[in-house]
Amino acid sequence: MTHLILQILGKSDVLCDGGEGFHQLLDVDSLEDIKQKAAWNDKDLIPDLDRVDFPLIKKLRDSLPSDSDTVFAFILTNQVKWMQERNGSGEGWNTFVTLDGIWWQNILAAWCEQQNLKHYPIVLDVAPKVNYGVADWEGMADAVDSLLARYFNIVENNLIYFQPNESEKIQLEKIIVQHSSGTPALSGALYLWGVEKKLAVGDKIEFAYISEQDINCTPHSGKHWQWRLKDPQIRELLKIQDFSGALKLLDSQHPNYQQLKNNLEFLDKSVSLNLEGRSLGDRESIIERISIALWSEKAFRDRSQWMHWSLRIAGALELALLLLVEKQGNGDYQWHKRKLIFKNDKNNGEISKCSISKIVNELLTQGRFKNFTINSIGDEPWQEFKKFYVDDWRLENNPQQTLGFVTLRNSLYHSLIGDNIDELLDQKTKELNKGVTDQNHPSQIAVNWLNYIIQLAGVSVEVHRRVEVYKTRDSEIKNQLKSWI
Repeated sequence: MTHLILQILGKSDVLCDGGEGFHQLLDVDSLEDIKQKAAWNDKDLIPDLDRVDFPLIKKLRDSLPSDSDTVFAFILTNQVKWMQERNGSGEGWNTFVTLDGIWWQNILAAWCEQQNLKHYPIVLDVAPKVNYGVADWEGMADAVDSLLARYFNIVENNLIYFQPNESEKIQLEKIIVQHSSGTPALSGALYLWGVEKKLAVGDKIEFAYISEQDINCTPHSGKHWQWRLKDPQIRELLKIQDFSGALKLLDSQHPNYQQLKNNLEFLDKSVSLNLEGRSLGDRESIIERISIALWSEKAFRDRSQWMHWSLRIAGALELALLLLVEKQGNGDYQWHKRKLIFKNDKNNGEISKCSISKIVNELLTQGRFKNFTINSIGDEPWQEFKKFYVDDWRLENNPQQTLGFVTLRNSLYHSLIGDNIDELLDQKTKELNKGVTDQNHPSQIAVNWLNYIIQLAGVSVEVHRRVEVYKTRDSEIKNQLKSWI
């Protein structure tokens, strides 16, 4: 397949009679003068191409493998419309428009034919609205992007097609972006276009920077600058704990790739509460899940993803309460396959599924019932916790109805109550200057109660030690990313 060299035809690319070619068009006062001089150049130079040279193009061609099928695509600037809108003086035509590549289109075509170089022109008409012509950074970035979108198409499986006209469509194996020609704004825009496309297709995009002084011209990957675009994207994904997305952006050429990959995969599984492959006992896995919930919940709060947050905190509270039952149960409760069992009664003693209907049915039909004994907790915070959990998780100042945290959690999928909770929590966030971390925010109150139950259950030190493990992994990733900047 074909390798395509994409470059701007800049003023340093053209030599005529040993000097810079743009001098052939100087000393003009109008568009008519430029057109006349360009026509004279075509008439004089095309029959005598030995007077003309394109040394940088030749250098790049000579640096490529001789067996490669190479095509050149030259971006030729045209600032005529841009200058006409400005009612430019003669100096404007002489200073700016004479430097455009469009005036060398015919001579370049003849020279390429002589050199057996397959080539295509891509004309960049600079729009009048662009403030500074080809020196306009923002204008050239937009212009190059929209221009090349008409010529290049990336389809499934990262196949790249170049369509120079309606009758031709060329599949490309690689695009080499030559970014040393043209104004800094224009060459920078072309380089940025290449980097953005490289993010999509990887090694099918390379770059070449040609110096007039250097003998050799070796294409380079552009990965360093590509990484400067990826790095902030990855860091933003880390903030929202999208570790899978960060992993997809990670470059396999990064010097810390394997360490980063391992850490990202570990955190990606962890944030999803996937503990597969961990050597954790039944009780230990319960503590691990609570730790993950505490470590990850803030990211959900910060993004106002209240349903995800509610389910995560509710699950952690249920597990922490089971640990509290175990602690207060005088040794009568044991863990079996991550379930808390009363006196090893695996058939009827599972604490998390005490069906009220089953208990009442056995009592009425058989006269039997089972006592689950536990030491009570009598301190004042416990009474406040019960109020929060069972009766009144205060989401607004003057509620028409008060419901406990567990009731609201169980109602998330019913009667659109989840939407109401979202609205109330978002409103509370706006009211409080510190947002979700304010001690009066309902979400912070819930997190504080979770920490209280963890402390009562006697696992606070263990839980927070495990939370630090996840925070450390996250910090390691951020430090490992730095080594390529």
